[in-house]
Formats: sequence, C-alpha cells, structure tokens
Amino acid sequence: MDNVQALINEIKNTGHRKVMLQLPEGLKTKSAEVAERLEGAGVSVLLRNKPSYGACDLADKEAKQMGCDLLVHVGHNKFYRDFGVAVPVLYFPWIMDVPMDDIDFSVISEKRIGLVTNIQHLHLLEDVRKKIEETGKTVIIGGQLLGCWTANAVKIENDIDAFLFVGSGVFHSLALKTDKKVYGLDLERKKIEPVDLSLLERRRWAHIYKAREAKTFGILVSTKEGQNQLIGNAEKIRQLLERKDKKAFVLVMDEIRDDMLLGIKADAFINTACPRIMDDTWTRPLVNATDVDKLFDD
Repeated sequence: MDNVQALINEIKNTGHRKVMLQLPEGLKTKSAEVAERLEGAGVSVLLRNKPSYGACDLADKEAKQMGCDLLVHVGHNKFYRDFGVAVPVLYFPWIMDVPMDDIDFSVISEKRIGLVTNIQHLHLLEDVRKKIEETGKTVIIGGQLLGCWTANAVKIENDIDAFLFVGSGVFHSLALKTDKKVYGLDLERKKIEPVDLSLLERRRWAHIYKAREAKTFGILVSTKEGQNQLIGNAEKIRQLLERKDKKAFVLVMDEIRDDMLLGIKADAFINTACPRIMDDTWTRPLVNATDVDKLFDD
C-alpha cells in the first residue's frame, strides 16, 4: 500500500471529512497529487502553504479558523512534550523504503556503532544494523532524533564509538552534541560520509563572544505552541540581563527569521524558541537561552 492510500485509510478511520493538510518542505511537490486523491476518496482538503518545521509547529489554529475538523500533519510524529491543540491532529510519518544492497558500510572504521534516524526511516534501522554487523562491527539502535531532541542518542553514547545517522541531509546529525565520531548515511546518494560538528560549535561560540559586547538585547519568544518558552523563560532572562546593566525587551514572533529583525534596535538577541534557529544565518549575534549564563563568564 502506498503512503497516500494509507493516509486516506487513516483519515477515514477518524470519521473526519474536512481536513487541513500540513506537509513538510520535502513533500510540497506532492501536495496537489495528495489533495486530488484525498478529494477523490471523499475527503475535503485545504492545503496549508507555509513551511512546517516539525511537530512543534502545528497549523491547528489555522485549521480551526478555516472550518476544518482535523489537521493532518505529515512527516512527523507527536512532539515529545504535550501542548494543547485547537483541533484533533492526525500525525502521519510518510514512510520511505530504501534498498541497502549497494551501500558500502565498510567505510565506518569504528567498532561499536550507534544508529539514529528520523521518523520516515525508523523502520530501516534493523536492515542497517544487519548490514553493518556483516562487516564485523557491533551495532546498538538508539532510535529517532528530532532537531531539538536527542535523548535516544544520549542514552547509548557511552556504549558506542561512533554514531551513524540514517536519512538525508545533515540537519538531524548536527543536533548531536557529542565527542564521538558522527557519520551520515545519505539515502538519496547511497553514501556514508563523516559529519563535521565543529562548524556549528565554532559559530555558537562566535555569537556568544560577540553578544558579550551588546548593551541592548531582544529576547525572542515564538507563538508556536511547541516552541513557546521551549528552553527559557523570557521574563527571567530579561531580569538577569537588567541585573547585569543591560537593556532588554521581549519580542513575540510567529516566524523567527533574520529579515524580520532588521528594523529592531538591538545589539544582540536571545532565542527562547527552537534551539536549531541558531543554525540559520544572522546579521547580529543570536544566543540560545541555555547559553545566557556564558555571556557573563569571567
């Protein structure tokens, strides 16, 4: 059964007939096709045409506003912490099958390998484990990662020599804060390559050092339910900065992007939303809430 038919079946099982469909960027090219098939199956569909950053970023309020009785959130599973939603949400992971036969796993030199992945490829980890074990290595399956949540990697870190992320791109791999070697298996190119974690760490500290010179801070708070005060309390941070003779104010935003901050008179920003926002390019220093204390290290 293909993904669209499986999705149709799940929607029908809910009993809802008017849905808003929220697709990740990688599936936007399929949006018209998916909508057409859903409509053909008797499901009324509205497409939400806006970037979807994960299960922390639900279009539930838009779905309710447009009269939908269900949000279909594709490409992710339920967020790791609970928050209220305006309409029921159906999480649909969109499983992707990839043959492993022509992938060279021998390029991994370490002996004990920890496997992590995203939700779309979670079912592939057992096949990857078998392929790696054929090369004489030991494998421990960690499981799923999110861009902001790596607990499944942390729990196995002391028992392995290297991580292998199974997926595409480096977004999830770069979330790993580890001294262990990290490899990425790019399933689109069928190739395993080392992932350099040092670039983001250097960028992080560059922002911290530059922000130490700032006199005025904007504290960024997201209106997205899953990111709202995710790792910091804005008012406590404001009070801390003011005790250090800094000026500070709170900025509430739906989409936190550099271009939306260009007119704001601040020397630096503190991010209390998704920690991976830090990975974007910023005109002025941006520091995650968890690093505020490092602004005042001696």
